[in-house]
Amino acid sequence: MGDFFKDLVYSKDDVLTFPSGIPGFEKSRQFVVVSIPEYTPFEWLVCIDGSRLRFAIINPLLFAPDYSPALTREQLEDLEIRKPDDILLYTIVTIRENPLESTANLVGPLIINRKQRLGRQVIIDDDRYGTQEPLIRKK
Repeated sequence: MGDFFKDLVYSKDDVLTFPSGIPGFEKSRQFVVVSIPEYTPFEWLVCIDGSRLRFAIINPLLFAPDYSPALTREQLEDLEIRKPDDILLYTIVTIRENPLESTANLVGPLIINRKQRLGRQVIIDDDRYGTQEPLIRKK
């Protein structure tokens, strides 16, 4: 899979800045979102600062349609969000060898202002969600 990212082509308009980095990776601040058709609905948040850091991400509404994280004004303030349409919402995914065991972190959604190209991982205080929510619910 590394081959997809080796010769990544992007424009400066594709670059997302995470001013505080991502918890645990605070020094990594410049990313692009990469879509690879074979991996849909997953996308990749790829760090472009020379590190090999990348995260599998997904729009949580695709597997948890009722997901509604309670975000505080403070969490959104530095993202310069003016209206709901500005927001892109993702969660980081842990892809397991057995896809049925793959999980998403619904406690730490990625909030991105698509207009200002700013992003942030926020930690929500909500007992309804966990850090390892199954992507596929067993019936």
